Parts: sequence; C-alpha cells; structure tokens
Amino acid sequence: MKNFKLKNLVFVAAITLVATATVVLPTKASAAWRQADNSSWSYSDGDAAVSGWKSINGNWYFFDSNSVMKTGWVNDGGKWYYLASSGEMKTGWISDGGKWYYTNPSGDMQTGWLLNNGAWYYLNSSGDMKTGLLELNGKTYYLSDSGAMKTGTITINGVSYTFGQNGEKVNASTANQNTTTGTTNTTTSTSSGGSGGSGGSSSGSKNDDTDSSYEYLYGTWTVGDLVYKGSNNDSIESYVGEQFTISKDGITATLPVLGVTTINPTIKESSMTASEFKSKWKISVSGNTVKRLHISYSSYSADMYITEDDTKYVSVKGALFELQ
Repeated sequence: MKNFKLKNLVFVAAITLVATATVVLPTKASAAWRQADNSSWSYSDGDAAVSGWKSINGNWYFFDSNSVMKTGWVNDGGKWYYLASSGEMKTGWISDGGKWYYTNPSGDMQTGWLLNNGAWYYLNSSGDMKTGLLELNGKTYYLSDSGAMKTGTITINGVSYTFGQNGEKVNASTANQNTTTGTTNTTTSTSSGGSGGSGGSSSGSKNDDTDSSYEYLYGTWTVGDLVYKGSNNDSIESYVGEQFTISKDGITATLPVLGVTTINPTIKESSMTASEFKSKWKISVSGNTVKRLHISYSSYSADMYITEDDTKYVSVKGALFELQ
C-alpha cells in the first residue's frame, strides 16, 4: 500500500515537472511591422530588426543601418532604386517630380537608350526621360511628348525634318544648298544662331568647324534646379521656373538676365572638357566634352552647356541651373 502511494506521488511529481518545463520554454517572436513615435517604420524578422533589402509578402523593401524603412530614391551599391511611399520597390515607368524614369525588373534605374514595347526612349545620366529634339554624339533625333523616338518626316516649330529608320536626322527643310565650282553655300535661317551666330538670315561659305544651325535647341526651356550658386548673393533662386523659347525667329524670353521679350542674339560655340566643367561648376557630368554656347545680345549674355548625354544647363550671374 505504501509502495502504491509512493508510486502515485512520483508520477504526479513527474507530470508537474513536465508541465512546468513546458510553460517556461521560450517562444520565438513573430515577424512584425513596427512604427516609431516619429512615424518611421521598421520590420523585425523574429527577434532582430531588419536592415538592407527584405522581401515581405512578395514585395521588396529597403531598411537603412538603423533598420528604418526607406521611401523615394535610394542608392545601393552605386545603383538607384525607387521605393513607393509605402516602401515597396517599384519597377517599370515611374513618374516623380514631373519627370519620367524607368527601372528594370531588378529595380535599378536605367540610363541611355531604352527599348520598351517596341519603341526607343532616351534617359539621360540622371535617369529622366528626354523629349523633343535630342542631339547626341553629333547626331540629332526626335523624341515625341511620350518620349518615343520618331522616324519619317516631322514638322517641328515650323521646320520640316526627316529622320531615318534608325532615328537619325537626315535633313531639315530650312537649309537650301547650292553647289557651284566646288564651293558649298548654305542659306539658313539663323536668327537663333547660325553661321557666326550673327542673327537674321545670312549666306556664306560653310566652315567645317562651325555648326550652322541650332535647330536641336528649338523649343521652350524651363530653368530648373539650381545646381551651383557660388558666391552669388542675389535672389538667384527666383530664376527657377522662368522660361525662354528658341525658334528660327529668335529667342522669346521671360528670363530677367536677357532683359527683353524677343531677341536675335549672337551665339558663339566652343567646348570644354568634363573636368574643366567640374572645376568651374563643382558638378560631374557624363562623357569627356561639354559644348558651350555663349548667347549675347546688347549688354546681356548667358551661357548654355550641353553634355554628351544631352543634359542642358544655363549659367546666369555666376550660378548654374539645369534646363528642363
């Protein structure tokens, strides 16, 4: 009888010990989103907060070294990615700040020529899609308002252009060439530049080192981001958003530095190396050479710079703006 009671006591003690051990076993924390007091988000994968890339429910997110979820543009390993306001990485066409960008299926931003759904597009070194006339490596292309490269004959601002199947400009109807005794005379509407940049229509011998037409600049340009202010103490930021239009008839401007509404300026072309441009304006550009167009009228002047990837800048009173 005593042995039976003793066995029962031992059995009950064993059951109690197992139950107690079961209760005190640690349980692994579940993955969860957490929002901090400053409204930033983090994600814990079990016991530890996540940093770097993390795939969650089929979407990719990026968390910085403090495990904070990032949004907007993020540079990782020299490549740019775009993260929506909810954090997930986006691919394909992206509209941001009034500009279009394209990220491939891996999420990294594309630059240069892009073939998408059978159409060619051009994205500059900053990734934004270009439209209108594009001069690139000495060749001219036309990109529609949607960014798609066009071929065939197209009239732009009253000028008729023909573009080959590869998109390169074949000719423009503003030029009328007459060949006599081995001399090529070119009659070109050059009020916005042209031979010698003297303004108005002119005839003369065509020099091999002179660009007799600036049709690739035709269109309306908006003064965009202030890239370099320098020591300028004027309210130079007020120029942002100002516009000027270049056409075969001249320049129509609201830009204060040009001083007048419509002008027929003198345009002088030169070039500088990318390293010289960086030394002057403290900004790196793609390619090796930057084209410089000095636009002057009476006592007013401004400089346009065109990089090899067709990004355009304008300098005003010692400050540099990107053109849009």
